[in-house]
Amino acid sequence: MLGLPRDARLRHSSEIQAVFQQGRREERRAFVLLWVPRPGPARAGFAVSRQIRGAVRRNRARRRLRAAYRGLGSSTLRGVDVVFVARAWALEAPLAELRAEMASAHAAACRSAGA
Repeated sequence: MLGLPRDARLRHSSEIQAVFQQGRREERRAFVLLWVPRPGPARAGFAVSRQIRGAVRRNRARRRLRAAYRGLGSSTLRGVDVVFVARAWALEAPLAELRAEMASAHAAACRSAGA
């Protein structure tokens, strides 16, 4: 499967807004992770700041974050809703480095959430 399963995504703008408004932050070089604790499997959303100029570059940054997230595997992802906000480095970072940063940021969020 190429995409994320339906139950692994934040699909409504209200869900994403709730993470933006109530979430905690974990900052990394390639992205900012916003998260809120929740029971059950993790759900993810992806956003890109308009500071990354050009729609093509923003879409590429979003696609790279999604690809790295899919590569994490769902076994370790539990107990939080997350939104990854891409920074400019997400366009240049090797995919393996993005995946490693995501794994460590997600683990820190899960530890803080008690999941």
